Amino acid sequence: MKAEIVAVGTELLLGQIIDTNSAYMAQQLTTIGVDVHFKSNVGDNLERIKATLRNALGRADFVLTTGGIGPTLDDLTREAVAEVVGRPLVFSPRLCDQIADFFTRVGRPMGENNRKQAFIPEGAIPIENPVGTAPGFIVEHGTQAIASMPGVPHEMRHFMEHSILPYLRRRMGIREIIVSRVLKLFGIGESLVDEQLKDLIEEGKNPTIGLLAHTQIGEVHVRLTAKAEHAPDARAMNAALERRVRERLEQFIFGVDDETYEGVLTRLLRDSGLTLAVAETGYGSSIIQTLKGLAGSERFLRLGVTLTAPSMGAALPGIPAGSLGGEGIFGEPAARALAQGVRAFAAADLGLALTGRAAPEKSQDHVVQVALAHPDGVESLEQRWPHAMRFIENRTTKLALAQVRKYILERK
Repeated sequence: MKAEIVAVGTELLLGQIIDTNSAYMAQQLTTIGVDVHFKSNVGDNLERIKATLRNALGRADFVLTTGGIGPTLDDLTREAVAEVVGRPLVFSPRLCDQIADFFTRVGRPMGENNRKQAFIPEGAIPIENPVGTAPGFIVEHGTQAIASMPGVPHEMRHFMEHSILPYLRRRMGIREIIVSRVLKLFGIGESLVDEQLKDLIEEGKNPTIGLLAHTQIGEVHVRLTAKAEHAPDARAMNAALERRVRERLEQFIFGVDDETYEGVLTRLLRDSGLTLAVAETGYGSSIIQTLKGLAGSERFLRLGVTLTAPSMGAALPGIPAGSLGGEGIFGEPAARALAQGVRAFAAADLGLALTGRAAPEKSQDHVVQVALAHPDGVESLEQRWPHAMRFIENRTTKLALAQVRKYILERK
């Protein structure tokens, strides 16, 4: 089955909102064997939405729309779908009651314009929305179908999981269980992961391997997907493949499925009983802010200090005079001295420091120095980033936290 995704909303075209919905829908459709051949963004204009839908129906078996089914005048998806399939919009008392019930539960009055959301194309399959006010619908049009969902991401995800995917499984007669397992990696690029797993990817038919680079957070995700008649069998197939992947990439794998790097690190710190103090210069990192936001951080984060002036480096208690080197609070000597100094001042088990310098010219690199002081000494590393590199703050923050994780794992 071929599918096309149509994301509706002028804000998408203006770049005011990033279209994460289409990426999520495409990922979910892949898990049941539906191929997405095209994705389209279209603004809040009735004629353009209709033209986009007609194009989609000309080349896809199943069309998914997201956005444009709210209560306002510029929400035009339901009207466009109705006109394209040649059916009138009809009022659904059941959907109207569901909308009213939602407003009652949140303690707000229902506006008259919300009644608009209870109109769906005649003969369409209604989809109630227990997590929002916009019901959806599926219109079957000959051998094809159009499914319309809200644009609010968490509402759309609920629709996909509880309505759209089950509908497609029934329509396609899928009886197999599809189980995915995601291995999350940090510290290695997608091309190197692909090189390490090339033979497994090429030979994989069931289970299969898919790679996805998350540039903004500096991670590579390896998705293992198995099909079987029973879920335990599919999980066993994934487990066997996972062992082979880990044999090659274990040092870079920090978590699986819904785990986050920060969450894994939190658990490690809490379980280790170690305390941590941090000093950063405010360039390209947000270590302290990240750690403060972790659950139970008061149990392991003793101190966090951000230095913005070179003169303050020498003023931090625990830093011997002259130990910063000739670059002030920049450079490797400074990172090592700051890590040792903040550890001593806070009486913490570990002292983490990050300092960096922005490239003065486009032809040069940004330079970051990370140091970790611990009872046995201090370790440091240098990382260079191209001048045009984006998301440096996320990358440098995780780079520094990775040194803490590495130390904890090595002492087990």
